[in-house]
Formats: sequence, structure tokens, C-alpha cells
Amino acid sequence: MGLDWDDLRFVLALRRAGSLGAAARLLKVEQSTASRRLTSLEAALGAQLVARTPEGVVLNEAGLLVAAVAEGCDASIDDLMRRIGGEDQRPEGIVRLATTESMATFLMAGLVSLRQEHPKIQVQVVVGSATLDLMRREADLAVRLFREKNPSLVTRKLADIGWSLYASRAYVERTGVTFGAELAPGALVGHPVIGYAGPTARSPGAVWLADNSRPEDVVLTGESIPSVLNAVKASLGLAVLPCFAAHGDASLVRLTPSLIARGEAFLVIPPDHRDTVRVRLVMDAVTALCESQRKLLEGTA
Repeated sequence: MGLDWDDLRFVLALRRAGSLGAAARLLKVEQSTASRRLTSLEAALGAQLVARTPEGVVLNEAGLLVAAVAEGCDASIDDLMRRIGGEDQRPEGIVRLATTESMATFLMAGLVSLRQEHPKIQVQVVVGSATLDLMRREADLAVRLFREKNPSLVTRKLADIGWSLYASRAYVERTGVTFGAELAPGALVGHPVIGYAGPTARSPGAVWLADNSRPEDVVLTGESIPSVLNAVKASLGLAVLPCFAAHGDASLVRLTPSLIARGEAFLVIPPDHRDTVRVRLVMDAVTALCESQRKLLEGTA
């Protein structure tokens, strides 16, 4: 018996919906039809794909493998329909932009003019420290604070990112802490320090702080720049922050006029999105914003 590719839809629907009845409703067929198509696929593959439990029908390991293949086929068909239908050549549709919490706040300003000029483009900002897989279409483009190592992705440098040492104004007034233009070795000894954890601990500012402070002085760690910034504002201690994230906040004091760490920001896209109009327009908006705010990002504003 040959394999009917249409039967793969029923496995994928079962995984997405969680039950055979819900899968049938998702595909707008009778439950008996969904059951029959699954049985037909099992016969064609010569393998059992589901297990029948008191709670209902669930996919087994083989079924999950088939569902993963079906999802890939589904994504490829969507991509084909989008390209043939000309959707990629129109300034409309959803664009998923992945970035960090701190960059998301900064990037919002660049989306204002984009919205005014192209109201049919909807930007979905996907925020988090975890790196989404662009090749698997978990996002359409990303703004990252590290250089992408995957050679299959297209990477463009957006700007240099400057980091400096900050404290809350209340902390400075309470302790009278001051530093010169350059931080002397051991300058942070005895000061409470707010450090970084998780993926953000690999950022240039976090690495500098870890190298120039004692573990016993660390009073708190955060896995994101906003969490560390908020701890500084609460007067829990000193921390190194990207200057653009702290700029303009009257409750914060920059303790070092010179930069103590430097990083970079990059725009990253899958190669097949270079000619997708809606993605290109979002890329242009992000690039223009970073160019206009270059001194802010560099920490020299």
C-alpha cells in the first residue's frame, strides 16, 4: 500500500490538538474519518503510531517522529504558497522579530515610522535571552548582542554597544561613592555588586564585572539586563549596564565617564528572507534607528 501524504495531516493535527476528537474538529472531519486515516497511515508505514490509553489516543515515539516530518512539510507548503501567491513581494503580513528585553525597548521607537508608512505590516516582537532558531522559522529576523556563528545565516553589524558602571542616585547620596575617569584595580572591593547569570553572563559588561569584583561582594544576580537595571534602581548595589539602557533615567548615575566594556549589535536573517519585502522593510527600519542613535548605543551621547 502506498503512502498518502494527505494522511500526514491527521498525525500533525493529533499532536497539535492533543486528542483525536479535537484533531477531527481541527480538520473539520468526523472522528471516525480521522481514526480511519491514521490506521491507513500506520498500514502504509508498517508501524504503530499511536497508543490507546484510558485518557484517549496519544502519539507514541514513532508517531511523534511522523508529526515532526509532517510539520516540516506543512511549513514548506506554506512557504511555497506564500512565494507563488506573491505574498513575499507585498508590504504586508506578520514579521517576527527576536531580540533581548533591553533591545526590545530601544527598537520600539524605530517601529513608529514603519507603522505609519506600512500599516499592513504587523511586527511581533519575540523577547527572551534564549536564541531562537531562524533556520527553523522560529523568527523571521533577530537583533542580537553577539556575533552569529552559523554560516547559513546572513549577519550585518548594526552598532557598537558601550557599557559603563552605574548606581542609583539614592545609593550615591547615601554612600558618597565616587570614581575617577579610570577605575583602579580593586576599586569595587567592598561595594555591593549586582551581577549577571544565565546567557547574559557572557555579555561584555557582565564578563568585565565578574573579572573585577569579588564573589563575596555579589548581593544579587539577574538573567536579563532589565532585571539588573531594576536592582540598581532599588539601590541594592552597583552594576555594569549598556549605556543605552540606562540613558535618560534620572534615578541612575553613571559612575565612569569612560567605557569599561564594549560589545556589538547584529541584525541576523535567514538567507531566503533577503528578498521578502515585509522583512526587508523591518530590517531597514531597525538599521535606520541604530544609525540615527549610534552615539547613544556607543555610550558617547
